[in-house]
Amino acid sequence: MGGGPEHPWWGNLGGPVQRHIVTYSISPYKQRLFVGALSHGVFNTYRRVSSQAFYVGVPVFIGLLIYYKGSERHEYYSTKAAKKLEK
Repeated sequence: MGGGPEHPWWGNLGGPVQRHIVTYSISPYKQRLFVGALSHGVFNTYRRVSSQAFYVGVPVFIGLLIYYKGSERHEYYSTKAAKKLEK
């Protein structure tokens, strides 16, 4: 893997040595990833969904109403009664 001057190994590309780079990290044993996930996450999710329900619900309701009324009209126009009215 890697080798020779024409293909140096990654991280050893022959450039100048980088200095004064500071990195910080936290031990994985000190991180508390899911603290408050249930106590705050559920209520926050409810708050966010309920705040958007009006913006999503009304257009969905109108679209379904149009769809169902169109389906009813299509079924009616496919019957004999509607064909008698055309004549």
